[in-house]
Amino acid sequence: MTDSVVYIRTAKGEAELAAKPGKLTPFLKTLLGVVDDQSTVDDLKSKLGEVAEDKLRAAFDRLVKDGYIEVAARPAPAGEELDFTHDLDAPAPEPTAQQKAQAEQQTLGGMRTLKQAGYYVNITNRPRQRLSPRSGEKYGVLIVDGDQGNTLLLARTLMLANFDVRSATTRDEIVAVLRKTPLPDAIVMDIVLPRLNGLDLLSRLRLHQQFESVPIIIVTSKTAQEDVVAALARGASGYMTKPFKPEALVESVKAVLGLG
Repeated sequence: MTDSVVYIRTAKGEAELAAKPGKLTPFLKTLLGVVDDQSTVDDLKSKLGEVAEDKLRAAFDRLVKDGYIEVAARPAPAGEELDFTHDLDAPAPEPTAQQKAQAEQQTLGGMRTLKQAGYYVNITNRPRQRLSPRSGEKYGVLIVDGDQGNTLLLARTLMLANFDVRSATTRDEIVAVLRKTPLPDAIVMDIVLPRLNGLDLLSRLRLHQQFESVPIIIVTSKTAQEDVVAALARGASGYMTKPFKPEALVESVKAVLGLG
């Protein structure tokens, strides 16, 4: 339990609050009642008054373990600099039960396409209207891939489609390019990266206000259903397997930008 997390009630937690008397002890039910989606640990401590630190820690752990609340990282303010050099060494928060359930439904609807066409695309965050390029001219796409050969193939495909392309292969390059301006209009990213967990990176990008709405398409060799679910639950805008068809990649990038 740290001051950088918030606790969110689950559907099970909401049901327990409505139940009379319910299954929890009075103390745990009181604790559950003060949890909302905006309170930090310090906020909750002030609401509860004088409660021993070890007792409070054990109570939160119990509620999380039993599924009454979930843990999520506090989103970074829009003006706060991205500091992945330290944050990426720790696992990112797990998706909520609702996010996992939605991702499973989306994945089940698209696995047939994967088998029939040899690639899989699932656009989940198509904008309601066309996005404008941040640079005012061409749309910029950032490629994050640990393999230089794949990076070159992705870059060539997108440059031929008239996109401005930046790329990063190593961990240090990834950290550096994410701090550059203007931000990319879209990101094409593998989840297998050197010295870096791609799913954790995806989660942390979605937790930062600068990147929470940037379309991110996962292009990877991982084809298992659980891999697709994990990426979509963490906020991926699309998922495609390697080897990919160039025209499918271009169509996917255009789709998440609201083009075509």
